[in-house]
Amino acid sequence: MKPIRFVLAAAIAAIVIPAHAQVATMKIGTATIGDGDQNKWMDWFRERVEKRVGDKLKVELYPGSQLGDNTRMVEGIQLGTIEGYVGPPGFSTPTDRRFQILDVPGVFKSLEQGQKIVTDPAFRKYFLSLGEAKGVEGISIWASGTSIFVTAKKPIRTVEDFRGLKLRVMANKMESETMGRLGSTGIPMALGETLPAMQTGVIDGTKLALVVADGFKYWTIAKYITETEEALIISMVTVNKPFLDKQPANVRSAILEEAQKLDDDMHAYSVEKRKTYRKNWVANGGELVRFTPEEHKKLLDKLATVGETYVADQPDLKAAFQKLQETAKKYP
Repeated sequence: MKPIRFVLAAAIAAIVIPAHAQVATMKIGTATIGDGDQNKWMDWFRERVEKRVGDKLKVELYPGSQLGDNTRMVEGIQLGTIEGYVGPPGFSTPTDRRFQILDVPGVFKSLEQGQKIVTDPAFRKYFLSLGEAKGVEGISIWASGTSIFVTAKKPIRTVEDFRGLKLRVMANKMESETMGRLGSTGIPMALGETLPAMQTGVIDGTKLALVVADGFKYWTIAKYITETEEALIISMVTVNKPFLDKQPANVRSAILEEAQKLDDDMHAYSVEKRKTYRKNWVANGGELVRFTPEEHKKLLDKLATVGETYVADQPDLKAAFQKLQETAKKYP
């Protein structure tokens, strides 16, 4: 007969080991660094979810492309090698090309209107589910900023100044089409490669959000930011759906509920931080350029039909774009 202490120890181990085995790890990555909204989303998400579920979920954060550039992280979400990714929807076009519809210029009239559109309950549910067939589920989305162009040698003060420039854009055809309309060349490039490419003259500038220009201290190599505001910078969080679906009900609910609450929290944070980013740029010797009303209208006129033209012969994209337009009409 085995000693009572041995039997008792074995019984305790049988109870304890499965409990530890239930702890899941959720790795979340983003390409950005600093205190921008994508990084702050990860911080707040981890804090709130772990507070709710305790040791049932361990959230690990990997900023600054530690898990690979945007393209690699998007692939990782599909493959299940990482569990969460924070970035612009346009980078997720390899998952589903309809994600690029939010990059259509001229749809959003303001940052505030954009937030109402992307968080409209029906549109939010539709858009965040676009990647489900590939095992990707969206859990959070918000309007982060307006589009800007950073240039090192030559400021963009008029629409004509775009002509002949090589500008880094996200890796989707909508962005390339937009640049083509302005007489410049859109060059898809990973965020981490952009600064060196500008330093060596491979590209003349880049389309960015203010938060990225600040976080990566673009003022060290560039002087000019042109705030064109023809489009918005939207941030989205996607997760590996099989990972999410296999979590206990309370963990899954915590992930989805806390992520959705962060939609509006991150928008408010972004709006406030933009004031700081603009001040930092000027304080570090940079210049902020804005088009005159006449030049801004000229810009929007040149880009007015980008969306309709691009989606015209692509039924899936056309339907998604129409849904975006219909939602926008609800928030004039």
